[in-house]
Amino acid sequence: MRADTQTVTIPVQAAEVFRFLADPANLPKWAVGFCHTIRPDADGEHWLAQTAQGEVRVRYRTDPATGVIDYHLAPAPGVELVAHSRVVPNGEGAEYVFTQFQAPGTPDAVFESQVEALREELVVLRALLKARAACPA
Repeated sequence: MRADTQTVTIPVQAAEVFRFLADPANLPKWAVGFCHTIRPDADGEHWLAQTAQGEVRVRYRTDPATGVIDYHLAPAPGVELVAHSRVVPNGEGAEYVFTQFQAPGTPDAVFESQVEALREELVVLRALLKARAACPA
């Protein structure tokens, strides 16, 4: 499969970046091109993300020891796509690495728009976390 990996340097401690990203409720705050809203599913394991293409079930797999945050997406019954990400310490800040794959049957133009959307979302993520660190509650 065709893959795209992007990274962003965030001037916030890695543990704080991980905590923010590992909380599914924060997804609509930064993944603004993908997720409009999100709510827990009744099964307690999945979240239901409202996207431009409709509702997508999302299951998070996280590991704070390694910084791994994997997003298991189920856009239709019997279909699961995985986006892999990781928060890596980088001095006093963090590096966030995100890999997405072009799903079988997805046209190149659609995947390229997803790549561009992620590029913009990572800018939003950096700005949001940087502003939160500057103005702690």
